[in-house]
Formats: sequence, structure tokens, C-alpha cells
Amino acid sequence: MNDFLSDALDGHEPLSDPLEEVNLRLAVAAADIAELRAEVLRLDRDLDESRRLNLRAAELLDLVHVQLAGNKALPLPGEVGQLITFEKAHANPASPAGPR
Repeated sequence: MNDFLSDALDGHEPLSDPLEEVNLRLAVAAADIAELRAEVLRLDRDLDESRRLNLRAAELLDLVHVQLAGNKALPLPGEVGQLITFEKAHANPASPAGPR
């Protein structure tokens, strides 16, 4: 917010006309309100973007979950093209079909 305006308003000598003093305080308050509204709009846009990204991340996680649940064959690390079943890979790690 316009702290320098508020500080200047608090530290200044009161104006001789009380109506001018009120108008000055109203102008400072109006500037603060405008700045707060702009900040709220920015935060609202950021929140919308965050929600959009979170929804996309959830969609991607669902896709990965479906792919992992539906795909029983996994490639062995370091052996391109060779496939083993998930159950064999994790049933007996010491077996030749297990991960290396």
C-alpha cells in the first residue's frame, strides 16, 4: 500500500480547512483501496492458475496410475527392449528374471 502517503498524512500539520483534511484522507484511502483491489485481482488470477495446474497434475497422476495398473510388463533397467512381468520382477529379486 501507499505507506509513504499514510506516513506523510500522519506526520503532516493538519490543514486549516477540516473539509480539505477529510478530502486528503479520503484520497489516501481511495489510493489504498485501489491498490488493494489490484492485489486481490492478481492473487485471484494466481489462484485460478494454481487450481488449473493442480487439476492438470491430478489428471496426469490418474493417467500414470491407469497405465501402471493396466501395464503388467515393465522394461528392465539397463536392458532396452527386454520386458518382464511386474510380478516376476518383484517376487524374487535374486532370480535371473528379477531386476539387476
